[in-house]
Amino acid sequence: MKLDKATVANRYGEAIFEIAEEQGNIVAFSEELEELRQVFLANPQLSDVLVGAQLNLIEKQGLIKVLLKDASPIIANVIQMVFDYGRMGDMVGIIEEFERLCDVKEKVVHATVTTAIKLDDDQLEKLSAKFAERIGANKIVFNNIIDEKIIGGVVIEANNQIFDGSISSKINKVKRLLANQ
Repeated sequence: MKLDKATVANRYGEAIFEIAEEQGNIVAFSEELEELRQVFLANPQLSDVLVGAQLNLIEKQGLIKVLLKDASPIIANVIQMVFDYGRMGDMVGIIEEFERLCDVKEKVVHATVTTAIKLDDDQLEKLSAKFAERIGANKIVFNNIIDEKIIGGVVIEANNQIFDGSISSKINKVKRLLANQ
């Protein structure tokens, strides 16, 4: 039975996370895996080349040697194992799952904040602190999206929830109340 990408990413990411946790090296693993992820993102064809038929095994192993060159022993073993099992196309997903587990452990929440105007760093920091307090997170990492249609206020999407404090939603609520009178 062939495993889907999400299952592969979950299994490998969790295994790497458990090893990092056991060794007390979560930060070092995270930094090293982020560098590896950047290599794959900067070279989107790399995973296809490593799993495809364009290169022979010796040529592929030459590319793997480049990836292994500066890797710590554990991360080198991960890279080699993922290659050996033909899962290089899943490497970015594996790293993202590892990072997700790190975020869960550290209570870091990634969220989208939609505003009518761009928030400056100070405003984002204050909003982040307030929102983190509200949802019990240690840190909020915001992606700020500008949408003039909300008129004012903020809409925050985090953990599959929407916190809508926009003026446009308040206007729509008043319209609905008036229409039902």
